[in-house]
Amino acid sequence: MRWLFACAFLVGCAGNLRTNPYPPARGDEIAAGAAGVPDVRCAGAPATGPANGFRTYRHAIITRFAHPDHRGIDLIATSTQPQVLRGTLAYGIIDKKLEHEDVELFACIAGSWQPLGTARTDDRGQFALPLEGAARLPVGLRDLYGSVVADRSSVRSLAFIAPAGAQVLVSDIDGTLTASETSFIKAVLIGSHVDAQPGAAAALTLAAAQGYQIVYMTARGDRFTDATRYWLASHGFPRGPVRLASSLIVKPGASTVAYKRHALRDLEGFTIRALGNRSSDVAAYAAAGVPPQHIFVKLPEYGGELAGSLKAGAAIGFGHYSDFKSAL
Repeated sequence: MRWLFACAFLVGCAGNLRTNPYPPARGDEIAAGAAGVPDVRCAGAPATGPANGFRTYRHAIITRFAHPDHRGIDLIATSTQPQVLRGTLAYGIIDKKLEHEDVELFACIAGSWQPLGTARTDDRGQFALPLEGAARLPVGLRDLYGSVVADRSSVRSLAFIAPAGAQVLVSDIDGTLTASETSFIKAVLIGSHVDAQPGAAAALTLAAAQGYQIVYMTARGDRFTDATRYWLASHGFPRGPVRLASSLIVKPGASTVAYKRHALRDLEGFTIRALGNRSSDVAAYAAAGVPPQHIFVKLPEYGGELAGSLKAGAAIGFGHYSDFKSAL
């Protein structure tokens, strides 16, 4: 219970992402990206109208005393698959969902913000905006922005649209990119700093330069979406979409395998290589059809747990990211 309270306190006080963790170097820009797609970034925020007030008085009271804790779900799709922009509007430590409120959605296209439409949240505070016809996003990794009509609070996310067969490198985070499996939990409980694995950022940056779009997949709850984005950016990891669990806690083992296997469905149509540090990662990647020679596991933290998988040839183990770079 203390851990749950600490988690709620941390995310409740942190609020949601108000600035871009990967801002353009020079205003709005379009740069060469991974997987053969452009990396399209926009500075600042799109121009919006005034706040129109909440649709119910109850929402107005709740949001007066609570910070926004919205989170966007990054869009990952091939150029021929459906495109739906999704996210959740919520406020405060108790994560009060904002039902039946409108959010205006924008995408960074050709270096400038373009409106895509307005979506209304459902009973769970979730919104979904299908993009069809001329509204569909072109190939690219690009910024997305949502503006809540009621109070003009915001939610940021990314869209990754690529040709079918484009190469992606799916990477777990905790223990794979962080210095240990429990680094993030310790940061929640006692405020400790979360270090990165030596050489991890450089290795993933090299992978991106070789044409792999990095997709970060973690069993952390999605309330930590923005904290995760900031950690990756501040430690030099290349920009890419993230996938987090909808629940606050996903238990290790079978629950994590089921969550990651389900999340990997978004990557159907891509050529996948995958990176992890637990046997659950190997099981999830294998269940999603990733061949053993394309599954890599960071050692030695869970070397004993992974011994059976490595002996069976279900994955390739490495001790330092310099070895991973040569194996990729």
